[in-house]
Amino acid sequence: MGRDADTGGQIRYVLELAKSLSERPEVEAVDLFTRRVRDKRVDPEYDEPISMIAPKCRLVRLPCGGGRYMAKERLWPHLDEYVDAMIAFTRGEGRIPDIVHGHYADAGYIAMEVAAAFGSPFVFTGHSLGKSKLEYLLEEGWTVDQANKTLSMDQRIAVEQDCLGVADLIVTSTRHEQASQWGLYPSRPEANFQVIPPGTDLERFFPYYDYDLPSAEIDERFKQARIRITNELSRFHFDQNKPLILALCRPDRRKNIGALIEAYGQSNQLQAIANLVILAGIRNNIEEMPENEQRVLTDMLLAMDRYNLYGKMAIPKNHDSQFEVPELYRLAAASRGVFVNTAFTELFGLTAIESSAVGLPFVVTDNGGPQDIAANCESGVLVDVTDLDAVSGALLNVLTDSADWETKSSNGINRVREHYSWATHAERFVKEIKPLVKAAHHSPDEFESPAVGKRLAAVERMLITDIDNTLLGDDDAMRQLCDLLAEHRGRIGFGIASGRSIELTREALAYAGIDKIDLAICSVGAEIYYGSDFLPDRGWASKLRTRWHPERIRNALSSLSFLQLQERDYAQREFKISYDVDAQVDSEVALRKVRDVLATTKSAYSLVLSHGTFLDLLPHRASKGKAVRYLADKWRLPIEHIATAGDSGNDRDMLQGQTAGIVVGNHDAELASLRQAKATRVYFAESHYAAGVIEGLRHFDFL
Repeated sequence: MGRDADTGGQIRYVLELAKSLSERPEVEAVDLFTRRVRDKRVDPEYDEPISMIAPKCRLVRLPCGGGRYMAKERLWPHLDEYVDAMIAFTRGEGRIPDIVHGHYADAGYIAMEVAAAFGSPFVFTGHSLGKSKLEYLLEEGWTVDQANKTLSMDQRIAVEQDCLGVADLIVTSTRHEQASQWGLYPSRPEANFQVIPPGTDLERFFPYYDYDLPSAEIDERFKQARIRITNELSRFHFDQNKPLILALCRPDRRKNIGALIEAYGQSNQLQAIANLVILAGIRNNIEEMPENEQRVLTDMLLAMDRYNLYGKMAIPKNHDSQFEVPELYRLAAASRGVFVNTAFTELFGLTAIESSAVGLPFVVTDNGGPQDIAANCESGVLVDVTDLDAVSGALLNVLTDSADWETKSSNGINRVREHYSWATHAERFVKEIKPLVKAAHHSPDEFESPAVGKRLAAVERMLITDIDNTLLGDDDAMRQLCDLLAEHRGRIGFGIASGRSIELTREALAYAGIDKIDLAICSVGAEIYYGSDFLPDRGWASKLRTRWHPERIRNALSSLSFLQLQERDYAQREFKISYDVDAQVDSEVALRKVRDVLATTKSAYSLVLSHGTFLDLLPHRASKGKAVRYLADKWRLPIEHIATAGDSGNDRDMLQGQTAGIVVGNHDAELASLRQAKATRVYFAESHYAAGVIEGLRHFDFL
């Protein structure tokens, strides 16, 4: 917590939400997913696979993108890897989530993909959105290119739009967030927005008067923090008996701290009756801070000097968020002071809730989320922060009207507990998701296919067969195989693996009358798709992009006259380069020359020669066999429970190893050597085509 901008309020939000949801009697369990980090710069606990947050709540850490800590903007290329890890973990747990809830754009992408895989409802909470962030950056002088290079802004905005397009529920904290932030995005008419404000930690933000109650049990750490803060403020304030005007925010231009100092500095009345305390982040050396923060803090010091606020204004360098911040609110309340936030806009306004919870009235910006807080709690005043007279006038009114101060203080304590507790948030959240869960649990009719995740979680075994000369070639045998697979569909999955492109694969299956498959490995293992809709596996594509340089390969091989780049439709793919090989050239000689030329490209690749005349080049991680093993790992299906069937050289690596390999009777000579191969489970069928596949399935007791 607090390491950087990525480990602040949103982290606390999801931790509190997960814990509070797990305390609901209707909720069986909550798993909160984050990235596993192995980095000496952070606590070793971040390398623990699972930590318990509460009796029914786990923090699950899964790896992606290596072990080092990375800012969220650097994680985009690795999110598909995380999707695969989360699917594998879920499959291994043997349970399917009733709801998948993503927070912020990157987790929204992951949640959207995982929810689709398992057919679960998808809930999205954006927290802050890219379009409004980009508008601010452009106002600050950034360019779009700079925003994309530094913050991957276009990708973030595109994912937020995708989440909006498919989410079953979109949770916002305020009406302002829904209108002003989400209003920048094209929305479908049926989008389900619900305003569910976050809660606050009422065990930390207890009322200021608890210190005066003999029966109140207060953690000694709060008392110690109170003494530390009192001593720290005594270094700044000449008269410590005055009420405190408290501000707490980041040193950011948008927080408009200068307006507060000016309003206070220009008002002799405010200076006479109250001291000012501003906690603007944590600092050691201003010169070592980011430029934006340097400028804000320097301007604060200059304004303090300009208005000669020494002895009246405190700007402590450090504070602890866990214990000292709640005590600051309580000290200000005990002095009958006021909390102030003069930000130009406030997306939510959590500090106004925290101050209200302890009994400290507020004066805050009228632009943004505080509108809801003021309406719900009636514990403070909204003000136009561009009008300095309005700011100072509102502060004076709160500080000098004793009866009004008491009303606002009591309202805050009582109504925060009514509207902004985590228990209230969890209750409302569960109320909104119950209809989604009920709708998702309806029984699919005979024409509806279950989501790929549910389907693959249910099967016990899987057949993955080549198409040409294996599945196809004998129509009667093919129909018999399809009938057997339909009969055993509850426990046996059906996939195909082909050198064909996805387009040609679909044509071949349609021509054969096959309309129900669970997965397709296409382009010799370079592409994976799911279901009859052929949804792509993005995780597999992400793995293949590493060290894949197709242009280098094509340029290098253009010097070999015995290779002809295939010009047939769909022959060339993102992860497959295909050549015809001159039949007059010995295949061993051809492969040796190809490898010699490719050694100069420093590319990672795999070579697949089929029927002696077709040469495919793939990323080094791609092949039918590697795709099969990836699927086994992703869906937690034991590799020995997968039967693979083929007839030619491009099937070889999926037949080897611990799969139940089936070589049909009409196989090419390229596979004959598998008879002597050790550490394999290959069965050579007597029957040809699909009849050989049936024979092999019976041999391995699949049928």
